[in-house]
Amino acid sequence: MPSLQRVMPLLLLSFFAFPAHAATKAAVFPFDLHDAQQDGEIVPQYNPEDLRRLKLVADELKTLMEKDGKYAVVDLSSREKEVEAAAPFNQCNGCEVPIAKEAGADIAVTGFVDKVSDALINLAIVARDTKTGELTKTMSASINGNTDDLWLHGVRYLWRNRFNVEAPPK
Repeated sequence: MPSLQRVMPLLLLSFFAFPAHAATKAAVFPFDLHDAQQDGEIVPQYNPEDLRRLKLVADELKTLMEKDGKYAVVDLSSREKEVEAAAPFNQCNGCEVPIAKEAGADIAVTGFVDKVSDALINLAIVARDTKTGELTKTMSASINGNTDDLWLHGVRYLWRNRFNVEAPPK
């Protein structure tokens, strides 16, 4: 018992002296869509199911980030007009960074779906550092089919095998 009394203060001291690593704050923006079947149209008529799936995969990425504990997803709802004005993010070369920085995020995360056909879809995710604007992560996956399960499989694959994996030191 006396040794426990000596060890307990040291354990408490180490608990308070070494706080847990803070989660990286991430601003996850709505994903963008390019549908090759709409090329040449003055006013593209996107499939409502594809638009719903864009939100589905963005929400899934947010959920995966939150569950992991390494990331804390920043709420962008108060910046909705800025986000809409800046989109599409795959064409603006980092215009999401100032919005993410103002929201208190460490990284800005965007996604892009390139739908070549119902049988071939490419999903890409990009992360930028909000301090420098530099790309920190870029990844993509091909999806062979156009269902909720396949789109979710694509985003989960990227999360598990690309986004959530540290790059080897150079």
